[in-house]
Amino acid sequence: MKTTQLIIALLFTFNLATAQTPSEPGEMKVSSSIVCEMCKETIEEGLAYEKGIKRVAVNVDENTIYVKYNEKKLNEDEVKNLIANLGYAADDVKPVKEAYDNLHGCCKMPGACGGE
Repeated sequence: MKTTQLIIALLFTFNLATAQTPSEPGEMKVSSSIVCEMCKETIEEGLAYEKGIKRVAVNVDENTIYVKYNEKKLNEDEVKNLIANLGYAADDVKPVKEAYDNLHGCCKMPGACGGE
């Protein structure tokens, strides 16, 4: 049973990560300041338990985050702010400086937080 659930989850994540554009309301693709696998883990784990977030898939190579969320609980700007609160840029939203400063050195993209 657990194996089946894991396979379904992996297939869903793969499909979400390889999608060209979000196709449904409550789905979005965000450009971000992701540079490594540690960034991916930080974002996926940081958003996993936020109310209203259903699924998160980070594509390090494309510097994008695919998010499926409950539109009754969140809107796109709130999702972007959740990402910024983790220390990463989210489209036009700059990362929160304190969170950015606390990221591991390899996760700090030059210029992501106002010219650093």
